[in-house]
Amino acid sequence: MVAVLALTGCASRGSVRQLQGEVAGLREQVAELRKAQDASTRELAKTVGELKALDGQLAKASQGEKAAEQQVARVEARLGETDEALRGLRASLDGLSRELVRQATAPAPPREKRVEARPAEAEQPAARSGPAEQLYSAALASFRAREHGQAVLEFTDFIARHPQHPLAANAQFWIAEAYYLQRDYRQAVAEYEKVGEMNAKSGKIPDALLKIGLCYRALNDPARAREAWQQLVQAY
Repeated sequence: MVAVLALTGCASRGSVRQLQGEVAGLREQVAELRKAQDASTRELAKTVGELKALDGQLAKASQGEKAAEQQVARVEARLGETDEALRGLRASLDGLSRELVRQATAPAPPREKRVEARPAEAEQPAARSGPAEQLYSAALASFRAREHGQAVLEFTDFIARHPQHPLAANAQFWIAEAYYLQRDYRQAVAEYEKVGEMNAKSGKIPDALLKIGLCYRALNDPARAREAWQQLVQAY
């Protein structure tokens, strides 16, 4: 009987130890689960924070996209205005170019015949006879005959003799044209600029501005060329 009780007591203690071991194992598992849950909670909180930050970035990106669309619309509007201005400028340039071609190719008036002075008359101071218009026509005839150097001399003489004449600014324009046709573009610019200085109401000023732009374009200075043409469009 005593032996049976002893065996029973041993079995009970063994069961208790087994149960205690199982409980300890379960506690460890629970602790590990809690750690895993805490890690998951932290990861979830981090993910939620990242999602909120992403939402903020998306909102800013949406605002930036709207601002970019507005900027594009403004640029497109400006491009439309620029295109319209360029079309007007091209039309003005085409008209002025046709007028210049017409003037340059118009038939030259007959040259006035020069009579040799007799010996008695040669002693008197030389003087060119005829009105100012005849001097101008003779100079223009030299220009149209492509005697550009002679034309410059004759137009310069005309201006010196008749600085207040209505054709003085025109004579100055043809001086500039002579340099332009000789491809002396810098001198041509200087001469074209004198047209407006000589007569602020001269009808040759638009032509001069056009050719100033062409001179600067030939000199690889597009900024000054554009400036001259913008002045032409705005003023005329």
